[in-house]
Amino acid sequence: MILLKKLALVVSIVFCGSLVLAAAAFAAVGGGGDGLGPGSYTFTNKDASAYFGTLKGGPPGQGFMVSVDQGLNSFRPKDPKGPRIVMNSTIVSLILFDDVGNSTYGCFIINPADFTTSKDLQTARVHTTLTTAEVCPGFGAPVSGTDSAGKFAFGGGGTGLPLPISLDVTWTGLGVTSTGSDRNTFQCLDYSTQFSTNYNSSNANAAGTMSAIAGSFDTQSAVVSSSAGHATVKGAIQPACFPQ
Repeated sequence: MILLKKLALVVSIVFCGSLVLAAAAFAAVGGGGDGLGPGSYTFTNKDASAYFGTLKGGPPGQGFMVSVDQGLNSFRPKDPKGPRIVMNSTIVSLILFDDVGNSTYGCFIINPADFTTSKDLQTARVHTTLTTAEVCPGFGAPVSGTDSAGKFAFGGGGTGLPLPISLDVTWTGLGVTSTGSDRNTFQCLDYSTQFSTNYNSSNANAAGTMSAIAGSFDTQSAVVSSSAGHATVKGAIQPACFPQ
């Protein structure tokens, strides 16, 4: 149970993180000249996560964790010499638990239309089928307020899961939305960014099905959130600031 709580915390941190240093993270994963150049940039992100630890009518401890992130995501290939990839995408990370605590996980890029959220974050839904063709191209993480260039939480694997997997989960907010904001700067030699970010988050109930385990699930361990950031970038990226 301690393991499950720790994994839940990891998912919450990674998929509900801020975009405070997104410009710096983007530059780092771009590898020198492929990062953000001078100009103004806007980043938006929507995500929903839920931990289903108890299956209705199923074995104790059996369940799954799902996180969906729509926005700017970064992928580090399994090959250490391969280039990192940054793209606007919708990714699903799925972790399955058996009744003795073993876990199997995967990361998938899905059709953006398969994930919807309401503007007030009181409803969200992911309705999709995860297949081998959708496996992430390496270890993935949202470009967030942490240095995501070095903290890729979810592997590009997924073939250990019983694919294809049909996933249908609905989030219902508790009627309260929390808000926050941050302003940050980053500078290295002649390269600098000014970044502002606004956050919104709603705790939620979630319910749905996941075809790898028969039955229906529900949970109160769920959240729906969004963030929007604006970056102003000046100067040229120097390789010494973002070593590979």
